[in-house]
Amino acid sequence: MDASILLKLDVFTLMIMALGGYSLGFITLSIIWSTHREIPGLGYWWWSSLFALAAQSLFTLQAFMPSLAGIWLANLLITVCIALMPLALQRFFGQPLSWSASGWFMLIYVLILSWSIAFNDQMAPRVLLACLSYMVLGAVIVFLIWRHGYPAYLPAVLVFTVVNILLYGFNLLRMAFLLQGDARVLMDQSGVNVLPFLSMLMGSYLSTFGVLLLCTQYRALALRQQASHDPLTGLLNRRGFMELMARRRMTEFGALAVLDLDDFKQINDRHGHEMGDKVLAAVGAYLGAQHELVASRFGGEEFVLLLPQEDETAQQQRCEQIIRSLAAQDMHGIGITVSMGLVRCQHSWHFDTLFSQADRALYQAKREGKNRVCRLAQA
Repeated sequence: MDASILLKLDVFTLMIMALGGYSLGFITLSIIWSTHREIPGLGYWWWSSLFALAAQSLFTLQAFMPSLAGIWLANLLITVCIALMPLALQRFFGQPLSWSASGWFMLIYVLILSWSIAFNDQMAPRVLLACLSYMVLGAVIVFLIWRHGYPAYLPAVLVFTVVNILLYGFNLLRMAFLLQGDARVLMDQSGVNVLPFLSMLMGSYLSTFGVLLLCTQYRALALRQQASHDPLTGLLNRRGFMELMARRRMTEFGALAVLDLDDFKQINDRHGHEMGDKVLAAVGAYLGAQHELVASRFGGEEFVLLLPQEDETAQQQRCEQIIRSLAAQDMHGIGITVSMGLVRCQHSWHFDTLFSQADRALYQAKREGKNRVCRLAQA
């Protein structure tokens, strides 16, 4: 079976089209990386696109100046290109980079590729090595993006999945063509040669589209995060807290507490606002790490907490533990105390009522000497 009959394109035409696709992808990623360097992993995608463009340029040059060294380098570069994609995804999703696994993979690949070129004049070993390598890396890419990107990045997850399913199909077909006869040179009009450049053509456009989707969704999630979270502490801000309350009922929680740093103005006056911000950030980090506690910063040195459903004694003890822990922490050499107002969530009470009660309890704690938790008697 001659794949060119189906494709109506010769190998050189596909080479040029794939080169154009990689060029467009490289230019697109260059523009994005120059303007959005805060997006993690984007640099790895840029290097991947650069290696892909270099590899495709070398493949195209084989039509005019065929050489084993050029084929060796082109195959190496395209594999480095694909090997960088899992690292880019790991960096994007904040996971540790698997440098050792990537290094061993590339070392084994280079050794086998060098042997196939130096001691075998047939294309079959190189084609088989390329197909198996791309399929292994494709499986890793699909695994990573489903594990870390679903459901937040679902559109990009689907695009990368479709790309790799198509590439799997192309590689399986290419290996099937090996069973029908070996193409001895790169420009042979054979399915062994036509299919990889067709897959490169499709893969270049779809992969770039997938990266664009990841970047677009990252920016959208970042804007949503900025709108609902306090930039200093990383906790929910008032807007984010109220949005949470709109999605959930107060009866899902056991109690509401308002926490306020005692004499915080003196910290700003004595040590400066920069140190005051560091203290607030440290308090936010502690509260955000507490298990089963919803913490938010409403403004200034005031924090609002939602406690789990427990009996009143357990809630009181939990607040006292928070007060002791914050007092014992080293806040950049500054000792702090906090006061808290606590109110149990009532079935029929609205958040505004609870917050007002907790705020009154907080002021009672201030009047009684600070560094304590107070609970108002409820009717």
